[in-house]
Amino acid sequence: MLFKQFHFSFLICLFVKFSLHLNAEIKETHAIIGEWVATERLISEEESEWEIEKSALLDLKQALSTELVELNAKLKKTEEEAVGVAKQREDLTARKDAALQATRSLHQGLDQVVTKLERAFSLLPTPVADRLAPYRKKLTPGKGMPVSPLRQRVDALVSLLQAIQNFHRSVTLERQEFTLDDNKSREFQVMYFGLGTAYFVNESGTVAGYGQPGDKGWQWTRSDSLAGEISTGVDMLNNRAMPRFLELPIPAPQRIDR
Repeated sequence: MLFKQFHFSFLICLFVKFSLHLNAEIKETHAIIGEWVATERLISEEESEWEIEKSALLDLKQALSTELVELNAKLKKTEEEAVGVAKQREDLTARKDAALQATRSLHQGLDQVVTKLERAFSLLPTPVADRLAPYRKKLTPGKGMPVSPLRQRVDALVSLLQAIQNFHRSVTLERQEFTLDDNKSREFQVMYFGLGTAYFVNESGTVAGYGQPGDKGWQWTRSDSLAGEISTGVDMLNNRAMPRFLELPIPAPQRIDR
């Protein structure tokens, strides 16, 4: 009876111990299952997030590919435009060089014309030369002065040539002072028949003569017998006498070296 009671007690203890071990196993199993479920949930969430990120990356890749194509097209267009700009720059440089060369050539041509014009200036009456002096300065600036622009030089040259031509084609009365053979300076009224011949007379009509252009300017010759006729010509030019033919000698033209 005692043995049976001990055996039963042992069984109860063994059952309790087994139950406790089983509960521990069940709890551990529940924990493992919980961890597995959490892991699966985390994996599912990460897969879902990866799909979203993957889709975003694919969209970004497509956008970058499109942008790359556009950039390549723009780069090609820019390169073509750069080639065109370089060609235009070369053309402009060539045109600029040609213009500079033409400008230098024109300045050289003007210098040659100015050299000849300087000789013509010595044939102009002093009052006329004084009036044209501003144009002359534009053609031949003083020492240390800058050369005028080509346009101004051309304008000045045309104005001078036109003024000289107009003077040569007309009869002009000028008041001028110069010295005759007696080395006495006087003021005369001078009738210029262009650049060919001139006749002079003083206010009192006592001293007169004629002049001709020469290598060193005008050469004056005294001939008082011409005073009356020259005075009449002066009065005609001043509208103080009726027009008529003047009886004046025409000196033989002298050679002027060019």
